[in-house]
Amino acid sequence: MFAAPGPDGVGVGLYESLGQGSSYFRTGIGRRQIESNYTPRRRARTYALSLTSTFDIGNDLSIVSVSSWDKGRLNFGEDTDGAPNKTLEIFYGDRASQLSQDLRLASSWGGPFEFILGAYYNREKVFNTTDFGIFKDADIDGNGTVDAADCAAGLPAACSVANSFDQLKHSYALYTDMHYDFGGGFTLRGGLRYTRDDGKQKGLRSDALGVDGSLIATLIPPTTLSFKNNNISGKIGIDYKIDRDRMLYASYSRGYRAPSFNAQAFFDPSEASVAKPETIDAFEGGAKLQLADRRITLNLAGFYYLYNNQQFINISPQTAAQTLVNVDKSRIFGGEVEFSARASEFLSVRAGLGLLNAKIKKGILSGVDVKGNRLSNAPSISANAGLDITLMDDDAGKLSLHPDISYVSSQYFEVFNVPRLRQSGYALFGGHIDFERGPFSASIWGKNLTNKFYLTSRVDLTGGFGFDYNHVGAPRTYGVTVGYKF
Repeated sequence: MFAAPGPDGVGVGLYESLGQGSSYFRTGIGRRQIESNYTPRRRARTYALSLTSTFDIGNDLSIVSVSSWDKGRLNFGEDTDGAPNKTLEIFYGDRASQLSQDLRLASSWGGPFEFILGAYYNREKVFNTTDFGIFKDADIDGNGTVDAADCAAGLPAACSVANSFDQLKHSYALYTDMHYDFGGGFTLRGGLRYTRDDGKQKGLRSDALGVDGSLIATLIPPTTLSFKNNNISGKIGIDYKIDRDRMLYASYSRGYRAPSFNAQAFFDPSEASVAKPETIDAFEGGAKLQLADRRITLNLAGFYYLYNNQQFINISPQTAAQTLVNVDKSRIFGGEVEFSARASEFLSVRAGLGLLNAKIKKGILSGVDVKGNRLSNAPSISANAGLDITLMDDDAGKLSLHPDISYVSSQYFEVFNVPRLRQSGYALFGGHIDFERGPFSASIWGKNLTNKFYLTSRVDLTGGFGFDYNHVGAPRTYGVTVGYKF
């Protein structure tokens, strides 16, 4: 993570106006370096259990049970401004647990008709707290000391704006999945799912606190939000198997995402909101082919998606306020190609290509009409290629080399399509060398071998804080993995 200062620097000129030094500009440090005054220890603990059981009840029917339990705790602080001052520092704290149970009845008759009938339950419980430290080193009242009076005078500057809430969600579902083989290579596939979701967010509250922790103002009084929603979704598709090596397929499905609470409500009661459920109509078709006596595999796919009420986090450049909103309509279409070929006993080639066109058809965010804009994190082109080369395979062991390259074209990280926040296309090189002998294996691997500098997200905070907030992709990394099979 690093902050790219705007023309007025990190601090947007506030320190100068107070006669308190100057805003920060990155000078004399590399792109992968920051000057940080806030480096707390980060802690994350997770625990998980899972159990899968299969019971044969006769008549070629079985009951499958999949149970899981997860629990975790997260505490970490972030010097969001990436600077030696205290323009914006954020602390996150979270406790969460999740319990799920999937129970399904499945047939294995071996005839033209097979089915799965299932029931699903999920319970998710979360406690969350977040603390926005905003200009905590700014002497707003000019008395020479940064204290609680500065928060009262400059709110939200010189304050910690902290929110917290408890959240409980349940999801219940009944579903079917079945297929029928008509003969002649035709198979009809389909399924239905009924889902009921409910959620409750209790005690959502946001307070402005002075640097001494004293309460200055309650920005969002204790608020309780809830939702209940029912949905029926499903899928229908047909496969046509020309022969054992070639198959064509087409399908239509309706997808669904439950309503969501805005966990990032800080500055105004209007931020305490529930986003509408999201739906998608997905049309897909393609072919799966094996050619040249199965030495070549070629998979082709095309898709067309229509989104309604797609859920987005919208971040204000002036205040960093994050609102959870729905974009009315958007559409995505494109295609994918996957190719692999076994050129010889010692050489295989693999490659993939994806083409994407993703645009908003209707939507207004922060009073701006975003119709026609590209969706975020949606590069028009993505591609990959690699080789699998066997250098040695005898009694001494097997030694193989696997170089690869991936490429993504330019993309935006927000739906306003601000040119400054656009990430240009880039390629990453990597690979691994593997050795195997009996139960022993070892691998030397490397990623981003050219140490390419690229960003994985960008947020405009220039209006209120004077910088663009960026996450940097992983630099060159390499290592050794050793394994032994017992």
